[in-house]
Amino acid sequence: MVGEMETKEKPKPTPDYLMQLMNDKKLMSSLPNFCGIFNHLERLLDEEISRVRKDMYNDTLNGSTEKRSSELPDAVGPIVQLQEKLYVPVKEYPDFNFVGRILGPRGLTAKQLEAETGCKIMVRGKGSMRDKKKEEQNRGKPNWEHLNEDLHVLITVEDAQNRAEIKLKRAVEEVKKLLVPAAEGEDSLKKMQLMELAILNGTYRDANIKSPNVLGLPVVWQQSVRGAPPGVRAEIVQGCGRCGCSPGGPAGTTGS
Repeated sequence: MVGEMETKEKPKPTPDYLMQLMNDKKLMSSLPNFCGIFNHLERLLDEEISRVRKDMYNDTLNGSTEKRSSELPDAVGPIVQLQEKLYVPVKEYPDFNFVGRILGPRGLTAKQLEAETGCKIMVRGKGSMRDKKKEEQNRGKPNWEHLNEDLHVLITVEDAQNRAEIKLKRAVEEVKKLLVPAAEGEDSLKKMQLMELAILNGTYRDANIKSPNVLGLPVVWQQSVRGAPPGVRAEIVQGCGRCGCSPGGPAGTTGS
C-alpha cells in the first residue's frame, strides 16, 4: 500500500557480516566525502556495527539469542553513585588471562559491557597494567592506591537510586560471567575476541566473502578506487554505478 514501508529482516550477526561492515567503513573513509554526502551512511554503518557487535557478544556470552529487556523505570529521587568491586580469582587460576578477557581487543569487550549496562567498568589492582615496570613505578603514588589491592573489577554507576541499582545488578551479573574460565578450545568469547582483533588488523579472511561494494561499483572499479591516489579516486568515483557511467570518463557517459 502507498505510504507503507517494507520492513526487511536485519542480517544475522555473524563474523563475516561484521567483517563486511568494517571493510565497508574502511572503503568509505578512503573516498572523498563531497559536501558531506557520506555523513548519514557513516552514521548508519556505525549503528549497524554496534548492533552486530552487541548481538554477537550477547549470543557468545549468554549462549542464546534471547535478548533481555534493557528498559529502565522512570527516575525517582536524586542522582546517586553506586559501586561494587568484584575480585578476580587469580589465586585459583594463576595462568588465566583475566585482564585480556575482561578488556578484550583494544578494550572493546569492556566498552561493549559499558554500553550494555550503563556502568563504568575498570580493571584495578595488582596486575591490572600491561606495563609491569610502570605499574611498579606508580605503586604507592597518589591516585594509584588501588595497585596495593588484589586484582579486581571496579563497577560504578551514576543515576537515580532505582535505576542505578538495576544497572549495577546487570553489570555485576555480566562481569561475573567473565570471571569464570572456560576450558581450552571451548572459550567462545576468546574466539570472538581473536576474530574481532583479526578484523581490526585486516587479517581476517573468509573464502566465501566477496569484496565490499559500498557504492555499487564493479569489483575492478573497487580495486581502482582502493589503489588510486586521492585525486584519481575522485575521478573514479564520478563513474558511480548508480548512474551507469564508466570510471574515469565524463559524467553521463556509459561504459562499453
